[in-house]
Amino acid sequence: MLRGLDAQGSDEDLIVVKVADRPTLEGTTTVYIRTGVSSVVRDRQARVRETFDQLRSAGVLKNVDVVEWPERARTPADTDVEAEAVARYDKFVGLVGAEALEPFFKERSATGADDRVVDLPAICIVHRDDGTPSALYPHWSDGTHHSIEDCTRALCAGDGIRNLRPS
Repeated sequence: MLRGLDAQGSDEDLIVVKVADRPTLEGTTTVYIRTGVSSVVRDRQARVRETFDQLRSAGVLKNVDVVEWPERARTPADTDVEAEAVARYDKFVGLVGAEALEPFFKERSATGADDRVVDLPAICIVHRDDGTPSALYPHWSDGTHHSIEDCTRALCAGDGIRNLRPS
C-alpha cells in the first residue's frame, strides 16, 4: 500500500510515501485523544495526529477522524461526551474483553451516585470497515501487545492494521 521511510532512524520521524498502484485503506480511522494530559503526553498525541494527517494527505487512509474524550467517564454520565466514551468502551469490551484492554482502559466501581468509572487512554485508534471495527489499538491479544506505535509503524510500512477477528 505504501512505503515508510525513517529518515531520522526513529519512530518519531516517519516519512510516508504512497506507492503507486496500491489501494487506499478504505473505511474510517478514528484517533481518540484524551484531554487534560501532561506536556509529554500532549507531544506524543501531536506526533500521532501529525502522522495520521500525513497518512491521509498521502492517500494511504481515506477517512481519519480525531475525537477528544475525557480522562475518565462515569455512569450515569454527566455529559454526552462521557456517555459516548462509556458506550465506546463497552463496545471495545464486547470485541476483545475487558482484560485485553487493561491497563490502557481501567474500569472500577464508583461511590455515591455513580455506578462505575472508566479511565480512558491518552490515545486510542480504531479502524472501521463499513462501521464495523476491524482494528483497535491499544489492546492485548493472545499475549501480543498491539500498541499505538505498532499501528502507525504498520501503516507507514504498508502493512495491514486489522487486528480484530470478524464476529
